Amino acid sequence: MALPSDVRVTRLAPALAGAARRLRLAPGQQGYVGDVACNVTLAVAAPRCDAMAILCGDELIGFYRLDYAQTIVARRWLGRATVSLRSLVLDRGVQGRGFGTLAVAACCADLERRRPARRLLALNVHVGNCAALGAYRSAGFIDTGELHAGGDAGPQHLLVRRLGMGEWPP
Repeated sequence: MALPSDVRVTRLAPALAGAARRLRLAPGQQGYVGDVACNVTLAVAAPRCDAMAILCGDELIGFYRLDYAQTIVARRWLGRATVSLRSLVLDRGVQGRGFGTLAVAACCADLERRRPARRLLALNVHVGNCAALGAYRSAGFIDTGELHAGGDAGPQHLLVRRLGMGEWPP
């Protein structure tokens, strides 16, 4: 496998969709991210979203979804050019080695380049998902202090990260 510094993101090409559906979760993670194959299928079909591949070199190591429609994730910042980051999954074979932080940084750089009018990236992360919270904080996200109580997994933190020269604080 390539070095973690070779992490990049790109729109999920149809040729990679099958590999994305087969990403493996570590034990206990399905409650946080749901069914990976279902998330990929929904993201590919959804209108106002991008299904995204996380690559290390030429190897697919993860997947995420960017929602441009207003969602519950960004309810406080309606009208502030918010993007919602959802369903981020790294294959269990690369977890715990810094790939998550690099993937999120690559996601933000990609958004700033492709969608310069967008100013804020928002996401929810389960209060018990300490590894994800750490990776997101390392990638520049701020915990707003708000908790979203809905969803099957239970309470979730709302985190945000400025994109480009967007307003800050939100």
